Amino acid sequence: MAFIYNVNEDNSLTVQDKIYGNIIVPYPFSKIVLTKEMQRLAHISQNGFSQLEFEELKQNDRLNHSVGAFYIMSLFLKRLEEILDNFNIELRQEDKDVALCSMLLHDIGHGPFSHSLELVTDYSHEKRTTDILLGDTEVNKVITNFFGKQKVKKIANFIAEINDTEELGKDSFTKLLNNLVSYQLDADRIDYLLRDAHYVGISSAIDLNRIISSVNVVVNNSQEYELLIDRKGLASIENVLLQRYQMYRDVYLSPVSVLGDWIFKKIIERYRTSTMLHSIPVSSSFKILASDSKVHNLNDFLEMKDDDFKESFKTLSNTNIDPIMAYLCNFDNIKDYILIKNDVSVDKIKTKLKEIFKNIDLENTLSVIDIETKIKLYKKEQKLNIQNGNRIMDLTECTNLIKPQEILEDTYIFFNPELLRIELELTKEEFKKYESEVNKMIEELNKKPEEFELKYIIGEDDSTLQEQEDFLNQIISVFMENGFKVIETAKKQNNDEYYDTKDLNLYKNGGSLRIRKVSQEGKEKIKATCKMPLEKGEVYSSRSEIEESLSDSSFETFRKKMTDVGVDVNFDEILSFPILNSKTKRTDVVLDKNGVQVCLSFDNSQYTNHVLNDISVKDRMIEIEAIGELNNRVILNEIHKFITSSFDNFEINKQSKYERGINRTLQLQKERSTTQSMKAEDNKNQKANILVKKLQKKN
Repeated sequence: MAFIYNVNEDNSLTVQDKIYGNIIVPYPFSKIVLTKEMQRLAHISQNGFSQLEFEELKQNDRLNHSVGAFYIMSLFLKRLEEILDNFNIELRQEDKDVALCSMLLHDIGHGPFSHSLELVTDYSHEKRTTDILLGDTEVNKVITNFFGKQKVKKIANFIAEINDTEELGKDSFTKLLNNLVSYQLDADRIDYLLRDAHYVGISSAIDLNRIISSVNVVVNNSQEYELLIDRKGLASIENVLLQRYQMYRDVYLSPVSVLGDWIFKKIIERYRTSTMLHSIPVSSSFKILASDSKVHNLNDFLEMKDDDFKESFKTLSNTNIDPIMAYLCNFDNIKDYILIKNDVSVDKIKTKLKEIFKNIDLENTLSVIDIETKIKLYKKEQKLNIQNGNRIMDLTECTNLIKPQEILEDTYIFFNPELLRIELELTKEEFKKYESEVNKMIEELNKKPEEFELKYIIGEDDSTLQEQEDFLNQIISVFMENGFKVIETAKKQNNDEYYDTKDLNLYKNGGSLRIRKVSQEGKEKIKATCKMPLEKGEVYSSRSEIEESLSDSSFETFRKKMTDVGVDVNFDEILSFPILNSKTKRTDVVLDKNGVQVCLSFDNSQYTNHVLNDISVKDRMIEIEAIGELNNRVILNEIHKFITSSFDNFEINKQSKYERGINRTLQLQKERSTTQSMKAEDNKNQKANILVKKLQKKN
């Protein structure tokens, strides 16, 4: 982080800013910038742990932002003066001074890692700002010297909204100027959006000049001056709203950012509760924060900087006293956390881990976590007025981009197998025997809810086991001729029961409810899976999917999940009896070409329809699915070409196994019914012929 400036002959400062170029900070505001309390902000990161994901944010500090916001405030004030001058109304210098000081000082109460620090303290940066401005500080002395003691309190009130006893007349611009300091559209927000976007490499659509030129003034029913935005600037305001939403979604509340905050919080909590760690020589700032959540001593707080904590993290990451603390303090380890992308609960992950590690105690584990994020994008109580002709409307009445009380919220689930290994006190060698099952668990949890794969029907299976093996090897050889190599092969048997209503509601709507018994490597697992189309009319490959491991006969959790995705059925009826049974012997072959992997599954299935007197049919099927990144699906087009050109008997299949089994058994029943009808007709004809012959003989 670097704050670069020159002191001019008139004691003003020329600050070299990456966003606006050179900014002139006139005297006496320049004296405020040079106070030790303000200079401390050059060592406080603007974006906390977002810098773990966006390297350039390490250069983005609170002091540069404060001066940038000061510059935007000066543009706002210039615009207001132009407007008021048309009515021969003067904006008093003391009001302008308060507004400029407030903007320059609005972040002076931030500590290391900015907002992240407030996760581990019981003290807001607004309250800290008040302490600094009203306390025995250098900045208090400078402001008092130039603007008077009463103005210090007014500035603190602008920033932190403390109780101000100063009487304000109805002709005061206090409310108007306060809106420019902290509001829906203020100098602070515009600067941090422009500045943060620059550092993360996002092109900003915010037109600062357009926003400034759209500012106007109105008098409300209480004869107070209020901020007004001309409708011609609506698009620029919408860009601010859009960018704020995008920055929160992609940067401030990104998975890495919120995970960094969580780790920081756990480090401080662990240090506070572990006396054995207190002997490690960390920085005094780190020790003070860990022992005092409020940091009552203001001088102690003002000594705290990002680097003090980073050095302490480095020291703690090398400790042998607490391996978990050492792991947490090495922020490079953040890469070990695996984001679980599907809607899975922490309890479900813990249950699966207990199955693998035989009922380990995971009550206090740090390896499985969920983090909730929430931000209100627009506060209706902070109304932003838009001038539309002779009407004044709230912003939400003029745009569809944002609604009152709209909230951006999300929940992130993370799992860290390496941290679990450390918690279980297993060596890496000891942990290896569990790795396969852990990786399968992660793959299962992150299974894409949207399926996309090549599916081919080969025809009814009347072949011997050896013939099946030969046929599969023939298919694999075609892959190898086209540049693929075999990575691994696995065999398993699935015994699936499909449930439905008697009139086949799920089947008719493209859905299915399956209870599966999987036999693999001598183990049997039972899973319930419900799949439903995302929208009516969509192909079966675009479906929502919920899956639950069953340890007993209870379906209550599964029923609730089905209800949540809109599966509206009578559960007592649907679970009363199975409709179809599918027994499948499957061979999975993983193949690789230039780092892109696909899974080839060769299925021999037998479908038995329980409704149709257990009528049975057999099928052979090939499924080919791209593994890993979404764009790996591109290779499926190449595979389709050489597969269909090599095997004439491959028929493309777009049905689910449930649909395939129902259709095949219904087809067989019709064929049998037709055959039986024909036989009955033949018998009838034969009997008639015999009767005719008898009559002829008689005559």
